[in-house]
Parts: sequence; C-alpha cells; structure tokens
Amino acid sequence: MQRIPALLLVLLSASSVSSAALMTSASSVALEFQAASVSGDWTADARNTWRDDDGEPRVQISLHTAAGNSRWGYGVKLRDLAGLPPSAVSGTANNIQFAWTREAGTFRFTGSFDQGRGSGSYTFSADAAFITSMAAAGYPNLSAGDIVRMAVIDVTTAHVRGLAQAGYAGLSLDDVVRTRIHRVTPEFVRDVAAVGYKGVAIDDLVRMAIHGATPANIRALQAAGLRGQSVDELIRFRIHKVTPEFIRALESRGYRGVAAEDLVKMRIHKVTPEEMDELKALGFGGMSIDQLVKFRIHRVTPAYIRSLREVGFVTVSEEQLVRMRIHKVDAQFIRDARADGLAVQTPGDAVDLAIHGPRWRKRPIEKMMW
Repeated sequence: MQRIPALLLVLLSASSVSSAALMTSASSVALEFQAASVSGDWTADARNTWRDDDGEPRVQISLHTAAGNSRWGYGVKLRDLAGLPPSAVSGTANNIQFAWTREAGTFRFTGSFDQGRGSGSYTFSADAAFITSMAAAGYPNLSAGDIVRMAVIDVTTAHVRGLAQAGYAGLSLDDVVRTRIHRVTPEFVRDVAAVGYKGVAIDDLVRMAIHGATPANIRALQAAGLRGQSVDELIRFRIHKVTPEFIRALESRGYRGVAAEDLVKMRIHKVTPEEMDELKALGFGGMSIDQLVKFRIHRVTPAYIRSLREVGFVTVSEEQLVRMRIHKVDAQFIRDARADGLAVQTPGDAVDLAIHGPRWRKRPIEKMMW
C-alpha cells in the first residue's frame, strides 16, 4: 500500500506542541499527499438507484486506483455529488465534472454518462485539518490508502472522538472503519450501555449492529420479560426471529418463562402459535416444548393428524404419531395396505407393516403392544 512520506514526523504530546506547529505539519502533509497523486478510474451505475433507511436515493460508484492496488465501491447519495447533472441518471451527459466531498478530503471526477452508466477518471485531495485531527486522536502516519478509505466510508473526527469518550479509545483503524460501516455510533454505544450492556467488546458491538440487536430491540425484549441475555443470545434471537411479539404470543397460550435456548429451538424448527392452536383444537393442547419441536422435526402436522382420522385412527398418542412419521406411515399407506387385503387396525399394525412388510395376506396383522 502506498505510504505518505513523512506524514507526521512524530506525534508529540499536546503540552509540547503548539497549534501553529500542528497546522504547519498538516500543510506539509497535504502537499506531500498531493505529490503522491492519488488518482484512478471510476465507474458508476445510475440506472437502478436505491434508497437506504434514510430514504435518500443513491448511485453505486466504484473507484480503482491508477496503481491498480486498491478498489472501493460505495453507494453515494445523489445530492452529495456536487455538479452531477440530472441527465446523468437516465440519459446522456458528456465531458462532465462533479465532486464528492468528505471530511477526509474531496474526490473530483471527470467523465461521461450514457443511459445511466458512467465512467472516467478521478483525483483525491486530502484535507489537512482532518489529517491533523486524526493524528491528535492517535492515528498518525496514515497512508494514502488509509485516508482514501476513510473518505469513502466517511470516517469523521467526531466519530473517533465520540467513541473514545464512550470508552473506546485507541481502536485499530480497521475497527474504526468497521464501526462506521455498521453504524456503531457513539450514541449506539451509550444506548446499549443504558439498557445494561456496558463495556461490550468492539467485535460484539459490530455483531449486534449487523444483526439488529439494537437498544430498541433489547428494551422490547426486556418489556416482554426477558432480561440479562448474553450478547450471543441477543444475536441468536435476531438471527432466528425470536421477537417480543413471538414471546407474548407464547405467553398468551400458557408458555411463560420459556428459556432462551428453547425459544431459539422453537423458531429454528418453525413452531408457530398458529399451529399450536390447530394442535390444541385436535386434542393436543399443553404439549411440552420438546414435543412441539419433535412434531415439527418429524412433520407431524395438523393436516397429517386429520388425514389419519379420515382412515379411522382417531385416538393416537403423541409418541405413536411420531413413530408413524418416522416409519413413513401416512393415510395413503394405510389405504393401500387395506386395499391389498391387510387389516391395519391400530398404529402398531401400521408401524409393524412398515418395518417388516406384509407377513400375512388377507387376514389381520398380529397386534403389537406399544
């Protein structure tokens, strides 16, 4: 990766360096950065603009350095591309110039668009004040690639200072960039701490943000009666959609204080409150969570139970239903056996036939006790 020669000779303590000295150093850095000539080619696709959570339309821009050693792609708000003509989005625009300014510096683009697809060349100029502020915050000797990456991701000095004030000073540059990408803001950190999660490792904060284990989500879980969950449990809840609504639906059906592990297990195997209601209507109310999960694993569904009743198997236990499913006994199997002259009268008869095959023809199968 290209380095900025003598970006900052030494990061001296604030007590021994004057503001004027820092500004002089920053000016020197800016000149050296310009001499390094960070430039390259760009491509863009404005045919299918998209919107993020903020509702702002965006266009995808890809940057390739002239040296060929770095590539970046980012969705840029249309309104942040100063000078980009409206015709670039859907029509044709030739010999255009536009700019994209971040705190770390400014990208200047030249090129053209044809039916929403654009290409051209760009240069990047670092902001001297940003470099000085980052050095003071503990990030001296940033490379050209570092600064361009921070510009693309929009790492700001306020973000870095805010994380430090929230207890996350001295993060690696990669971690700073990750927090910006995944919106682990100082406010996010403070709000997570306010709901009981203080001093969470930066990797875990990033995972929480990625999976939507937000302060609002945690508060909703707490309101539903779940407190003291580990970070891993919170994330598993989000992955498997263990929501406050799901928990309340279980409580209304008599399942209160369900363990976190069981909640996840129910979601993994798609145990739904609606199916629980159907099972109850068929006489299988108040089942244990393990039995509900077992039904789902072996596809003992309400439809399956109803189909067995149509062939006369009205009183069948939970375990018998599971065994019949394991051995692939369904209503059609029973109909076929009877059509073949076999008197399949009980679940035991059906399972025995499925396991051992027809040992007798046109007479009742010897009953099994199970």
